[in-house]
Amino acid sequence: MAAGVALCFFATAHRTLAAAEAESREPTITHVIDGDTVEIGPETRQLAGIDAPELGQRCLNGTTLYHCGMEATFALRKLIGVTPITCSQPNADGETECMSKAGNLGLTLVQQGQAVAKPGASEAYLDAQRTAKDSKLGLWRGDFTPPLKWRAGERLDAEKRAGIPCPVKGVTEQSGRKVYLVPTDDVYESVTINPNAGGRLFCSDEEARAAGFVRPGS
Repeated sequence: MAAGVALCFFATAHRTLAAAEAESREPTITHVIDGDTVEIGPETRQLAGIDAPELGQRCLNGTTLYHCGMEATFALRKLIGVTPITCSQPNADGETECMSKAGNLGLTLVQQGQAVAKPGASEAYLDAQRTAKDSKLGLWRGDFTPPLKWRAGERLDAEKRAGIPCPVKGVTEQSGRKVYLVPTDDVYESVTINPNAGGRLFCSDEEARAAGFVRPGS
């Protein structure tokens, strides 16, 4: 009898723990904004532990500039593909950890050299970054400005000479609401920027949000 009660208690506790774990993670339909930013329903979230180059950022592969921000964006998009994504609830910094069949999305991007580990990231991220750097993968195959410094205005000399592409489109709707579009949006190519109607170009999604622009689905 006692064994039966104990077994019942264990099963109940196991179900309760499983339910709690399920509630801490949420199945999502994810849209990729850039290499470390995803859209979960109406919410825009950063992937925890990583920092990827911005949409307008370019890096050097040898002496050749390439669009590393766009490369990171499409690397994340490829990781997600059409498989279901499960993301944790946002932490105190509004960051989320997302998992797919490929594993931890943020960690995988660092392993591929498409993003860097943030200061204070766990040892798994730091180890992945060391390996990617030693193997000259992704960003580490040449020179680049760390994304944090790039957002603060620092640029490679080659970027300064070539000019900075600003691919994020900010438009003002007829209602007056200001929204921004990124290259992964289906309607992106069909939208023309009209400065007389409040249209603007931004070099990153952070820059657009700081200027008061929001995502269309927010």
